[in-house]
Amino acid sequence: MPLARRTLLTGLAAAVATTPLLSACGPATALNAAPARAEPDLGTAEGWLTWIAGHRDQLALVLTDSAGLRLAHRAETAQPLASAVKAAHLAAYATAVAEGRLDPAEQVRVGDWERYYVPVDGGAHLATLQELGIPTDATGLYAADPEHRVTLEQLATAMIAHSDSAVPDLLRDRLGVEAVREAARAGGWDGADVRSLCAEYLFLLLPEEAPTPDAPLDRRVELGFALERRHRDEQAFRDQVRTRLLTQPLPTYAAQLAWSADTAASSPEQLAALHRSLSEGTYPSPRAAEIARGVLEHRAAGNLPEGLLGLGYKGGSLPGVLTAGVSARLADGRIAAGSLLAHGEISADQLGTGDPSLPLLKAILEPAWRDQLRAALRE
Repeated sequence: MPLARRTLLTGLAAAVATTPLLSACGPATALNAAPARAEPDLGTAEGWLTWIAGHRDQLALVLTDSAGLRLAHRAETAQPLASAVKAAHLAAYATAVAEGRLDPAEQVRVGDWERYYVPVDGGAHLATLQELGIPTDATGLYAADPEHRVTLEQLATAMIAHSDSAVPDLLRDRLGVEAVREAARAGGWDGADVRSLCAEYLFLLLPEEAPTPDAPLDRRVELGFALERRHRDEQAFRDQVRTRLLTQPLPTYAAQLAWSADTAASSPEQLAALHRSLSEGTYPSPRAAEIARGVLEHRAAGNLPEGLLGLGYKGGSLPGVLTAGVSARLADGRIAAGSLLAHGEISADQLGTGDPSLPLLKAILEPAWRDQLRAALRE
């Protein structure tokens, strides 16, 4: 059957799986976007074919299935991941739960969760609060009651379903950097870039705290963890961030483009390997894979086209960046997995409507469209 974006993933890829353009939710924080121009609609399959044909050097893609399919383009090229990186944190959470190191029913104070939260996430955290029935304070940026409790399982689900960016830092801080990297490594993703997301947002919001442009990655990561600890532990610093958000505009879109180019990156081969391992059952801990797969497939359950039994998805967006990691279990017995990392000439409008899962899902389900994609990659 033809794959229509809205019939396949109504309310998933468009509103949930990728975070919108970076924007704060308080007054005086409107984003300066790039000028409008005629451009491909990345919310449609045809738009993606047009964009890919003209931007092959800005796309990295891998798609495989258990029947022998392999589609690859710049498969070993590292590009920004945006929120697609959170699949690594999910694997670490699932492994810790499977091994009894974390209790999914553990109650977490909302104020402790928000110690890692910087409100420039496109509304992801606010969407999570709304779904959990947690009112916001007078600023509309934070929970009104920091003493409210939520479970770790709810947080892990929100990290994937709403792309909440405070949760991966909380989990990484609890479990340790190496535990997250090891969980990704177990799925075939070696050297996962699990720097602080909180710090990366702060580097954008508070450029005076950012490393110099020529700083090596290790130094950026080190400074980031130190800055995250300040935000976690110092109420005065969190108040400073809140004041900045409420009184000053965010940097221009051009500045955000430069910033996003230095955020966490990976090759599509590595990201796809983790999704493949979790979906095919080759992950070393079957119980961890089951837990992670349940979270990844949760949002699409009940809204799948004929022939698709399960769809796991984690995507992301940042200025100039659209990404997706997917896995699909099909009624014919195949299991497919892949990732798409697009980075370059992607406008603010395209981020708002773009669905980076669409090329991968159409290629999985429609052989004729897969041939069109191959052609666009070669031309």
